Amino acid sequence: MVENLSTSAVFKDKLGHVASQVLHKLDDTVQNLGKNRPTEESPLNFKVTHKGGALVRSGYETTSSQVHQLAAGEVVTIVELTGRRARIISPVEGWVSTETKDGTQIMRACHVQRKSVQNEAFENMFEAKFNRLKAKTGGGGSTSGPGFDPRCESERRSPSHSM
Repeated sequence: MVENLSTSAVFKDKLGHVASQVLHKLDDTVQNLGKNRPTEESPLNFKVTHKGGALVRSGYETTSSQVHQLAAGEVVTIVELTGRRARIISPVEGWVSTETKDGTQIMRACHVQRKSVQNEAFENMFEAKFNRLKAKTGGGGSTSGPGFDPRCESERRSPSHSM
């Protein structure tokens, strides 16, 4: 009788442990359900959760120059996630860590992804890159004046097409 009791207790203990592991994996799966990898075409919003905020750097390396200090509670738009580093485009452009070296969370994905904020951040990033390219090429080259914007159809038309 004692032997059956101890076998039963061991079995219950093992069964409880397995059930706990299954529930933990199920919880992780549910939390990650529907989460995509951020891209420039499909950015994700993250919220700074660390009380000390997050340091934005100019490059991927943690030794690159500091650009900005994000405060706790600030929402950023991430377009690239590599390991524990993320490239953000809003509120500033740069790279941040999503967690510390020892695994302490610095920021987490927002539960509700606000598409309007994502779209605005994407448009701002596009506009900034466009302006840098335009400045680098001297305003668009010899066939266009300094106010030329290649995105505008009316400026592309030659005078012979206008009536």
